[in-house]
Amino acid sequence: MTGPSFEEFISLSVDLTAFAETDLLGTGMAYDYLAKVRSACGDEVVTALLDAHRAARADAAVDVASNARTPIDAARFDRAVRHRIFSDDRLGPVARNVIKLWYAGMWYALPPEWTDRYGSDTASGTSTVTAASYQEGLLWRAIGANPPGAKAPGYGSWAQPPRIADRYLKEATR
Repeated sequence: MTGPSFEEFISLSVDLTAFAETDLLGTGMAYDYLAKVRSACGDEVVTALLDAHRAARADAAVDVASNARTPIDAARFDRAVRHRIFSDDRLGPVARNVIKLWYAGMWYALPPEWTDRYGSDTASGTSTVTAASYQEGLLWRAIGANPPGAKAPGYGSWAQPPRIADRYLKEATR
C-alpha cells in the first residue's frame, strides 16, 4: 500500500483553506504538514480523507438531472464536503485540524473521543510542526499582518495604521 498522495493533500488543502495552491506551496510547509497529519492519524485515515475529498469533487461535477459531468458547482461541492467529510465522525475532526494546521502552524490534539475510538497516541497531543510553521501560518496572510516577533515589516512601519487589503474590506462589508 502506498502512502497518501502529496498532490491530493494539496488539492484538499486548497479546498479547505480557500488559498491557492501557489500560496500553500509558497509557505514551504506542505510536505511537513502532510507528514504531521500522517504521523498523527495514520495513513489509513489520511487516505480515507483524501478519498472522501475526491468523491466530494466528483459529486459536485455531476449534474443530477442528466448524470453528465459538468464543471464543479460550488454549492454542490460545499454540500458534498459537509456530508462526506465534516459530518463524518472519523474524518471531520481531522479535516478541521488540517485547516488549523495551515492557518496556525500547529497540530492541535484531536478530541479524546476520536483517539479513544480510532486510536492514535500521536493525535492526542498538541505540537508545533516546525519552527517556521508559526511564521508561515495562513492566518497572517488572511488578516494582512506579519506574525508578531517574526518577519518584521521594516523600520518605522509601526508609524502608520495597518493596511487591510481591498479584497478583505469588500468581503467584510457584504
